[in-house]
Amino acid sequence: MFRLETEEMVWQGKVGSVPLRVGVSHAERIVAEWDSPQGPRHKVAASVPEFERTVLFQLLLSAGQTDSSSTDEIIRAIEKAQGERPRPAPIEKRRKNPKQRQHRRSRRPPRRR
Repeated sequence: MFRLETEEMVWQGKVGSVPLRVGVSHAERIVAEWDSPQGPRHKVAASVPEFERTVLFQLLLSAGQTDSSSTDEIIRAIEKAQGERPRPAPIEKRRKNPKQRQHRRSRRPPRRR
């Protein structure tokens, strides 16, 4: 199971009566852990809108809370943490099996028609 590291944590508190811990990993993924009556839950989201849809909306419905001040505070903390983290390096695509280049004199001559 995925555990949220203490250095990744950007917000901790309660949404309604549900304790929530939110962190931003080195890959700019948003990690959320909360304790529901059914047991501990966690979710990893790739973006803020996905986090809002999958975590915050679910917690607001289960807690019966309609005040958006806590959700705004969480989103501001996430955006601030994502801005402070370095961007991941772009991945350079390589051929799986690169072909060996031949010397120009050993190449096949052009095909005649």
